[in-house]
Amino acid sequence: MDDRLLANHITLYLALFQRWNENRFQNPISINRIEVMRAAKISSLSTYTKCLRQLHEWRYLEYIPSHNPSIGTRVNLYNFCTTDYTSDCTTTPPDSVQVTVQLPYINTININKESESELPLNLEEVLIFFKEKKEDETDAKKFYNHYQANGWKMGGKTPIKNWKAAAEKWMLNTAQFNTNERTKKADFRQPKAGNLHTGKDKDYSEPL
Repeated sequence: MDDRLLANHITLYLALFQRWNENRFQNPISINRIEVMRAAKISSLSTYTKCLRQLHEWRYLEYIPSHNPSIGTRVNLYNFCTTDYTSDCTTTPPDSVQVTVQLPYINTININKESESELPLNLEEVLIFFKEKKEDETDAKKFYNHYQANGWKMGGKTPIKNWKAAAEKWMLNTAQFNTNERTKKADFRQPKAGNLHTGKDKDYSEPL
């Protein structure tokens, strides 16, 4: 067992291994940072980047960062042997470094997409979602701060299972509130029937 590996390293590797499995074990695989962080249960961007670079340095995978949004970050995962090198291990770490790692069978990996937390990783993710819906950035911040403060519970009691659904409900309520406010202001500006109207030629010497 590699004593350098911590819980974040293991969950991150398993999340990447799941993506590799979905790609039929073909290299390289393109990864989405937000999706991988959610699957690995890592909320800190610095922790995610640090663990990914360390797995690269320790020859568990090859990390190929990209600054081009159209290409995205890629990762090469290695096929490790639990015994001596054989023809079955077609992909090895650079410089022929052999690392013995007992990987669990793919069906026993504890990454269940249905049980993943459906909460935003950070404010940035919420801002992106509101921007996609053409909503105001201020509303995104209000939404995030409100539910971040109450532990992401609907009505302060029920835990939110899908934050995007809650955000869309927030948008609808905000739009309805704004419509009602505009209606109230319009009604206030309109003169009510029976109000006193004074003409320009009013003779104020006449008794009321």
